[in-house]
Amino acid sequence: MKLNLASLAGLIVVGVAAGYAAAPAHAADAAASAAKSTYLKERADCEAGRTAQDRATCLKEAGAAEDERKRNRLDNTGSLRQNAIERCNAVAPKDKADCLARIEGPSQPNQTTKTSGSVAGGGVIRETTTTTTGQPTIVIIPGAPAASAPR
Repeated sequence: MKLNLASLAGLIVVGVAAGYAAAPAHAADAAASAAKSTYLKERADCEAGRTAQDRATCLKEAGAAEDERKRNRLDNTGSLRQNAIERCNAVAPKDKADCLARIEGPSQPNQTTKTSGSVAGGGVIRETTTTTTGQPTIVIIPGAPAASAPR
């Protein structure tokens, strides 16, 4: 049986098209499988008490996250740093430099930042101290009244 070049090219085109058509379905299956795997791990962590939440809240949050993943609305790919900077944009302009220093560390030699606490303990607290020097304040204290002369 002789195959001519045109029929061979046609078979190749059909094969390539079938491969492209299967790729999105395979990607969707892989994403669904990863989402289910993530949910099962989160659920296991809830059941084992490996989270900072009570069991009922943890299970509720894991289920809600799974629902959002299924709808393609759960986005954990953002930058934590960018998120923090956006939060500082909502702070009053006079406090923005201190807010950024708490996130990124001191940016000026007169700033120091201390971190304490934990997420499991209820939160991480970052305290920034900015030392400034200003004009000295002069306070004049009036002297005691002079003793009156004897009469």
